[in-house]
Amino acid sequence: MTLRNCPVCDTQDATPVPEYSRDEWDISACDSCGHVYLRNPPGYGALVEDFAWEKTYVDEHTRRLEERPLTYRLDLATRARHSWFRKPLHVRQAAWFKAGNLLNVGCGDTTDWFQGFTPFGIEISKALAEVSDANMRALGGFCVHGPGATAIGEFDENFFDGIIMRSYLEHEEEPLTVLKGAARALKPEGAIYVRVPNYNALNRHISGPKWCGFRYPDHVNYFTVPDLKKIAAQAGLVVSLLNPIRLPFDDNINALLRRAA
Repeated sequence: MTLRNCPVCDTQDATPVPEYSRDEWDISACDSCGHVYLRNPPGYGALVEDFAWEKTYVDEHTRRLEERPLTYRLDLATRARHSWFRKPLHVRQAAWFKAGNLLNVGCGDTTDWFQGFTPFGIEISKALAEVSDANMRALGGFCVHGPGATAIGEFDENFFDGIIMRSYLEHEEEPLTVLKGAARALKPEGAIYVRVPNYNALNRHISGPKWCGFRYPDHVNYFTVPDLKKIAAQAGLVVSLLNPIRLPFDDNINALLRRAA
């Protein structure tokens, strides 16, 4: 079995976290920087078919219903709470990116397009990529099928006004490669929106192995804010948190990444 180095600092040595590991999936903490990650991910090839998101979502949904039927049903019933006191997504997106070329990395089969933007995408699932490509070409863009770490290189330098990595980096085996590619493809004044599970969330400390941020085996990185800042800095990017006040109680980190001055 091939064991992966830490995606944040590239150190080989790591200590298993058995309470968060499951079946054959080895979640460990880096001995050097402390980042928690899956050491033996299934590989890009498996993510295309065997562990494609649209398939693992069903399995994960079933698992959560079985493990915590009451709290999970309550969470599903009250998902609208996440939008309380927040501006609509299209308003926030317009403020972050202005207008122009917009890349959605890990786009799935999304149909969320907003006026003023030309949509582009990257998607590893073949079935979802085909749907997004058809939708995006109708609006002047296109979707690339493949791993983010290689597909990001197919776009020109300084091409994008904005890049979305919403619920994506936790799935990516080579997050630093993707961030470096995104920084290259981003216009100097552009921004990258990142949303990842917050490993330091209070809910993770309370829920333990039943925390909503764990997904096996397609979540391969479990970021904290320091982790995100370290890996972003290596790509020449700086992190600005969008949810600093509620962060300890938020299961997700929301941030904008921009080129360092």
